[in-house]
Amino acid sequence: MTAQHDLFGLTFRDSPIGMVILDQGGRYVAVNEAFARILGRSVEALDGRHFAEHTHPDDLPRDVELMNRLASGEVPFYQVHKRLVHCDGDTIWARVTVSDAIADNDGTLHHYVAQVEDITEIRRARDLLERRALYDHLTGLANRTLLIERLEQAIESHEPRAATVACIFLDVDHFKLVNDSLGHDAGDTLLEEIAKRIQGAVRAGDTVARLGGDEFVVIVEDIMGVDAATAVLNGIAAAVSQPFHMDGHELVPSVSGGLAMVAPGLSAESLVRNADIAMCVAKHGGRARVEVFDESMRATAVTKLSIESELRTAIREGELVVHYQPVVDLETHETVAFEALVRWQHPVRGLLLPDEFIPISEDANLVIPLGSVVLHEACEFLAARPLFTGRVFVNVSTRQIGAAGLAEVVRSALEATGASPHQLGLEITESGMLLATASARADLKALTDLGVDLILDDFGTGYSALSSVLQNPVSGLKLAREFTLRLGDRGTGDRISMAVAGLTRSLNMYGVIEGIETEAQFAIARRHGWQLGQGFLFGHAVPASEITLGLPVAHGAPTDQDDAVTVPFTEGTLPMPTWLEEVGQR
Repeated sequence: MTAQHDLFGLTFRDSPIGMVILDQGGRYVAVNEAFARILGRSVEALDGRHFAEHTHPDDLPRDVELMNRLASGEVPFYQVHKRLVHCDGDTIWARVTVSDAIADNDGTLHHYVAQVEDITEIRRARDLLERRALYDHLTGLANRTLLIERLEQAIESHEPRAATVACIFLDVDHFKLVNDSLGHDAGDTLLEEIAKRIQGAVRAGDTVARLGGDEFVVIVEDIMGVDAATAVLNGIAAAVSQPFHMDGHELVPSVSGGLAMVAPGLSAESLVRNADIAMCVAKHGGRARVEVFDESMRATAVTKLSIESELRTAIREGELVVHYQPVVDLETHETVAFEALVRWQHPVRGLLLPDEFIPISEDANLVIPLGSVVLHEACEFLAARPLFTGRVFVNVSTRQIGAAGLAEVVRSALEATGASPHQLGLEITESGMLLATASARADLKALTDLGVDLILDDFGTGYSALSSVLQNPVSGLKLAREFTLRLGDRGTGDRISMAVAGLTRSLNMYGVIEGIETEAQFAIARRHGWQLGQGFLFGHAVPASEITLGLPVAHGAPTDQDDAVTVPFTEGTLPMPTWLEEVGQR
């Protein structure tokens, strides 16, 4: 028996894990060095102390209950994960296994033997994994998984009464511009600041989540109806929009926000989706806005999704067609160019105009393949008309420029058709020019190196018209039709028209005034100095099959040179000023 006791004593003393013997009252009868190290104390300092002194207060009631069950014989041992308190106040996580041991010969005195393993590092690693699974690593906010979990709990606990649950969906406006201009580190810094501002604008019990990218969601519980929830959303938007200084730049961020309220039978995913739909409506309405979801928005979203699916098929099946609207010399009325305008020959709805599907193609990232179709059609139009030496203007989206490799698409279309690059002009909005990234600017330069003209479209409606002209390799511009509508007002409209016409001459560009629909507008445009014009007065956009201009003349067929051929932008062909001749010779 003595040998067994000696063996136990040596094992107890030298064990690499903590070991403790407690009396029935819970006081330490003996502790080993390993246990003392866990608590940061000496063996002597622990002698006779009560285990409760070194147990986290929240774990103590459970420990007492388990020890009572052990003492009554209900269980032979128990094992728990519990928190111990280190001498410096830190929390130590431990796996504790406690068993009963008879301490006297008659079996009436019981002691308890506890084995204590420090699992703090294991617990920290597990907590870190759980946090990564439930929280956004950049902002520390809840991620989508935790958001849906909390929203489901909020919906389940919600009872029809005065207070309700709201879901707010936020998207940062123009965030891509920050990433592209200042870098991704700056973008991350901005997201962290916006996350703090959102948290500061809501109550402590509200959940703020980041879904990824520049999207945030807020769950607002116990809110007194849609008006109160809208006030919360407006408060968040106001907090976010305060100026923010970073690396010498002042940024004024804004968000587009959507609000959706809980409804009977609505799931957490559906509630978030409704708020997302409302946010999209706000963003399309001009950004820095808020919208409240209603069922009509869902119907619109479903329709949009249907159109998106059909549009993919249309691109694949060749349902897109290109019509051409003439651009005329205002002195001679002769056609000197065409603008290529895409149409969708829908199998059920008939011929659809761009406004009915181009915005959807932008959102669905279909504008790149769609634009490629139009470019190839325009080049085929030119190649089929060898006697026509004018230009065809094609609208391109900013999404086609840069990473999408517009220059390569154009090069491919020109090589496939044999069309001349000098007859192709690409119309780009001035805001697209101004906000061009480094890759986009390289793409634009590659296009001009090919010999393709770049034309500023809708001139005068962007951020900084003059800087757009001076900073980019632009050959021409088209005055926005908004100004054409104001011709003859003897005020701002006339002054802008004359100034821009003069600007094109001074910069040796060709200028086109769009939207001429009446003889009066035509006369004023000529008086203001415009050389080229476009609008319904000169002709609507029509299919290529209805345009004979520039087509080869069949052998033996009668010819009408005026109807068959117009040779614009070439010296000696049309009575035009020197500046336009020089542009044509580039």
